Amino acid sequence: MRKTLSISCFLTILCYALSIPLLSQTVDSIDRPALIIHGAEHSVLLDVVKAGNRLVAVGERGVVVLSDDGGRNWRQASVPTSVTLTKVKFVTPQTGWTVGHSGVVLKTTDGGQTWIHQLEGKTAAKLALDAAQLNADHAGISNAAAQRVLADAQRLVSDGPDKPFLDLYFENEKSGYVVGAYGLIFRTEDGGATWKSWMNHVDNPRGMHIYSIVAQGSAFYLAGEQGLFLRSSDGGNKFILVKTPYAGTYFTAAILPAGEVLLGGMRGNAYRSTDQGKSFTKIEVPIPVSLSASVVMADGTAIFSNQAGMLLATNDKGQSMRPLATAGLPPIAGLAEAGNGMLMTVGYGGAIPVPASAQKAAAKNGGAQ
Repeated sequence: MRKTLSISCFLTILCYALSIPLLSQTVDSIDRPALIIHGAEHSVLLDVVKAGNRLVAVGERGVVVLSDDGGRNWRQASVPTSVTLTKVKFVTPQTGWTVGHSGVVLKTTDGGQTWIHQLEGKTAAKLALDAAQLNADHAGISNAAAQRVLADAQRLVSDGPDKPFLDLYFENEKSGYVVGAYGLIFRTEDGGATWKSWMNHVDNPRGMHIYSIVAQGSAFYLAGEQGLFLRSSDGGNKFILVKTPYAGTYFTAAILPAGEVLLGGMRGNAYRSTDQGKSFTKIEVPIPVSLSASVVMADGTAIFSNQAGMLLATNDKGQSMRPLATAGLPPIAGLAEAGNGMLMTVGYGGAIPVPASAQKAAAKNGGAQ
């Protein structure tokens, strides 16, 4: 297991907060409430989601901001941690989770106004070690794979709570997963009250970072570092490694209404699967800049963002992507359909709305003029 995360590009700062030195976020930061700051919606935000009629965005130093009017006005939520938060998801307008640095998992049951701790890195590492030890005891000392997993788990404990979670997926208010650096994956079946290490269920022998988890029905997918792609056809019980045509990193994944799986990664590389991740074809992207985030709109259009602050759309089930006719934006880390004809983007410039009319014009005219 590698001892530190690479600090290589601005994209990872914005999208998954991997390029901020993790050890600088001490254990004290885990339990130090986020400071209430003026104009928090203009700080570095890394993800945004729609929770009923509310927008919820998360970002650096534990900032969570809420808007009930499509992003015109924002207010900061009460958050019990000041570590960077990387992703946020809701399963109902009231119930949601956010994850971040130092293995932090937070839950809300009031639409994001207040949050409680559910997991942090030290506890997560111990859960991983206990599961790996049990598996190694059962498999025997001659089982090299089990012994490798055990050694990796022991290093997680010795490293301390410095590994970030980078994405999450919840099927409902009870069952969900959090994923992250070095192949971290944990599952809950009681709404986050307790967690189980799920690394023994994932075919990720090199411990590659997992950047994205998406699902539709019983089909689950993981995407990440160095071409990592895994699929599960049994509701997330067992993830099988699938070789894709690309050996670079995938930063984002999306599933279209008909089940097509879209992957977006470094240097504008994007791929499409129409057979539940068994095989992939390349999507021609006109701009060779790393893709950072994606969202599927209510009409089935998938919107991708890139490191250059551009938006690209596919409304032909992922066969092609076209640039959208939008004004220049800062690098984008997260996207959400805001309603009222607006798309909300978040990133280095904070929360910035984009008119949906620009998307329609771009699709009609064949891209930005």
